Amino acid sequence: MSKSVLIAVLSSVVIGVLGWVAAISRGRVRDRLDRRRVHRWLRSQTRDEPGESHVDIPTVAKGTGLPEDRVRRACVSDQRIQRFSGSSEQWSVWRKEPQSVYEKRGLLVL
Repeated sequence: MSKSVLIAVLSSVVIGVLGWVAAISRGRVRDRLDRRRVHRWLRSQTRDEPGESHVDIPTVAKGTGLPEDRVRRACVSDQRIQRFSGSSEQWSVWRKEPQSVYEKRGLLVL
């Protein structure tokens, strides 16, 4: 094997490895930005009130402009976001379980 062929092969391998590392880094940065974007949207668009604390993935995706799979990945990987899997999968930054409408105001007496 000539020296120039060996250099060409090694440089191709190095360029391939660097490209692979760069792709992984871009994915991690994108995931971190997605988590931040989803968390900020949830904090600004939901409240810790009955019926207003939890939203589903399509609603978050529409509000953030991200695809549903990236929103789901961001919600799953962010520890600040709580999942409620009752009748439908819903997410919140306030609490795991949606609160009852009777929690804050109590029972009404007629």
